[in-house]
Amino acid sequence: MTEFAVAALALIVAVVVLGPLFRPDALEAERVANALSTEQDLSTRHAMALAGLRDLEDDHQTGKIGDADYAALRAKLESRAVELMKSLDKLAAGRR
Repeated sequence: MTEFAVAALALIVAVVVLGPLFRPDALEAERVANALSTEQDLSTRHAMALAGLRDLEDDHQTGKIGDADYAALRAKLESRAVELMKSLDKLAAGRR
């Protein structure tokens, strides 16, 4: 009887754990979760690029960074921020 109870308990656990994988909407739920995760990642990286631009501006204003370095770093950070914003826009357009 004990072996039967253990087998039954294992079956119940397997159904509870694996059940969500076989739901009809499981693929859609996974796609939505991945899209939200990607959007959060892109949004965080965009915010970091903007913060980098603000810090760079402060460093240039206080004389910590020269004009040539400032121009090069600013161009790089601006390009990255624009690239990330375009990716965010593309992701948002894909959800519509």
